[in-house]
Amino acid sequence: MHYPEPISKLIDSFMKLPGIGPKTAVRLAFFVLSMKEDTVLDFAKALVNAKRNLTYCSVCGHITDQDPCYICQDQRRERMWYVSCKTLRMSLQWRK
Repeated sequence: MHYPEPISKLIDSFMKLPGIGPKTAVRLAFFVLSMKEDTVLDFAKALVNAKRNLTYCSVCGHITDQDPCYICQDQRRERMWYVSCKTLRMSLQWRK
């Protein structure tokens, strides 16, 4: 179907997301058109903010807004790592 250019661009943008096909992209585009402008602006700001301010921790690989992340900066990290590994081992042994 032929849509005006702004809607077509919106549909194309949604289709770049993983798991979003043409039909879902059309539904999302028309849903966005039905939203209040303030809500759409908040959504757009959240997307831009996440893209600009989030990164992956160079130590552990978790997503964070600082590098290294707050967990890796904590002096107790080694102790926390030991406890979480011990808990994981115990839960794996329990499953056997």
